[in-house]
Amino acid sequence: MIRKVVFSVFVAAVLVVTGQAADRDNATPLPGESKSTPSIGPSYFEGVWFGAWPGWRSLSVFQDVTVKINRGNKEGVFIVEYSWGPGTSGSGFPPLPGSLKAKGRVEGDQFVFGWRNKEGRDLQVTLKKHEDNKVKARIDKSGPSKPNERPFNETYLNRK
Repeated sequence: MIRKVVFSVFVAAVLVVTGQAADRDNATPLPGESKSTPSIGPSYFEGVWFGAWPGWRSLSVFQDVTVKINRGNKEGVFIVEYSWGPGTSGSGFPPLPGSLKAKGRVEGDQFVFGWRNKEGRDLQVTLKKHEDNKVKARIDKSGPSKPNERPFNETYLNRK
């Protein structure tokens, strides 16, 4: 008898909870409110951006860079393919070309993505719209800087 009562209370609770959830999904927003659904529309930052970073130690040395930002998902997460060309000795860049994949997101009028390098330092890249088909890019390194090394770097990237 107790099992039947507990079972019927459980079934009633499940029906009430699922009924309320279904009701909320179909609810129309009040005037002046909008239904909050994540935006999956295209972002200004989607696409391929290219340019060159000035050297971390010497501004006369450059390293080619390409940032490919793929369409985001419903949660606003974008897959970023970041690649760089070979660095010269003493420039502060890795000597060999390379690439990596990271996750990024739009924060207001900026796009941010980052990763942790082999030395354990976190790097974060921020893209900000500068003008049509051009963004200002800034890369920040965490932790202490080496002698004659700047903690951040800035450049402009163009859309391909």
